[in-house]
Amino acid sequence: MFLEFPGPGGMLDSMRPLTASEGRSMRMLRRFICFLVPILLLTLGGGCHHSSNVNAAGTPPSITLQPLDVITVSGRLASFTITANGAPVLAYQWAKDGVTIFGALGATFTLYDPQPADAGHYSVTVTNDYGSVTSSAAALTVVPTPEFTSPVGIVLDASGNIYVSDSVDHAIWKVSPTKQVTLLAGIQGMAGSADGQGSSARFRNPGCLAFDPAGNLVVADTGNHTIRRISPDGTVTTLAGSPGIPGSLDAVGTLARFNSPYGIAVDANGGVYIADSQNHTIRFLAVDGTVSTYAGTPGVAGQSNGSASAAQFDLPNGLVLGPDGTLYISDYGNSCIRVISPNAQVSTLAGKAGTVGYFDATGTAALFNLPVGIALDATGNVWVTDTRNNAIRRITPTGVVNAMAGSGLSGNADGTGATALFNLPCGITSLPSGSLMVADTSNHILRLVTPSGVVTTL
Repeated sequence: MFLEFPGPGGMLDSMRPLTASEGRSMRMLRRFICFLVPILLLTLGGGCHHSSNVNAAGTPPSITLQPLDVITVSGRLASFTITANGAPVLAYQWAKDGVTIFGALGATFTLYDPQPADAGHYSVTVTNDYGSVTSSAAALTVVPTPEFTSPVGIVLDASGNIYVSDSVDHAIWKVSPTKQVTLLAGIQGMAGSADGQGSSARFRNPGCLAFDPAGNLVVADTGNHTIRRISPDGTVTTLAGSPGIPGSLDAVGTLARFNSPYGIAVDANGGVYIADSQNHTIRFLAVDGTVSTYAGTPGVAGQSNGSASAAQFDLPNGLVLGPDGTLYISDYGNSCIRVISPNAQVSTLAGKAGTVGYFDATGTAALFNLPVGIALDATGNVWVTDTRNNAIRRITPTGVVNAMAGSGLSGNADGTGATALFNLPCGITSLPSGSLMVADTSNHILRLVTPSGVVTTL
């Protein structure tokens, strides 16, 4: 079957009817065209779509947030984070000082237990199918942290050395301004009672510390029921009390008796005020060695105010002496702060005696939870380690109580105000800068707290 077309110069006769053969040929052509056109259209459409994929541009990686420098202390988590854009999927590889870190493949790299050897410069290379880019190097500084078993007492000398009593280790430590830790007296982990120089001396669960006017360190040797003195060369002597023999006897030197003395405050003449905790009294050790009961009733726990001889305390702990002779006391068992005026009158400065809580207010409307340490700054503010609240509280001269650091929850975190975390802080001392040094007992470290509540680990 062939189509019949005019010859050269000829014309198709429109009036001429088609033969049957010619009609069938035309119908088959039309069917073929109808069948072919969709295939061509589909092919062209698919080709256009494929061409679009081939020509679409990918996005190479670009860094929008570089990793930042990190300063941390030994054992405290440190992280570097980067933010990057790009398509398709990005891959990350971290390096320290240019050396690839195996397995460090995410946008964040974390060191969970950094040590001084981990200090260096950390960078990350970001890649995908369209390129790669390397971040700037962020510096990691790891500060070695002086650590103790159970630091409770803390005091600073004029040269910036910190002295720490470690109750569980039965030792007195010295921390230099460069954080060098040396054993001043006693032997780590070895309890006993012996006078001598340095490591030949023995203590048992020593409590608070204070300096006398001659530069000697006075120690409440709590577990031995004695008051000890350490000279600048490390020689230890017993000033009062008899090792291992508790009691409440007023007498001279080793004839006197104490029952778990804890807090210490020294006056300008060298007289020593002592929080005799299990006797619920405040005792006084004169320069000549005579021990007397200054306030409270021996063996009677209570919360009465009034004259020193008639007042009652419940497990008094920390002591600090003001420049005007006012004695401030952390009355642990009563969860409040007491004062003894220069004329020997006892009153409550802050907290509601016998009521535990965590509430900022003025005077007795405020609440504490078993406070231990107490310090006084140059402007007359009283600072308290609110131990069971895991917080550092401040009492202004007008009696206003504020939580300056800590949240009421235990933990270990530097930060400001409630973002900082402590774990049963005990000792506290005021620094010439106006900041406070805190013995964070159950975290086994020392912390620095600024007047505005910024907390860092020593």
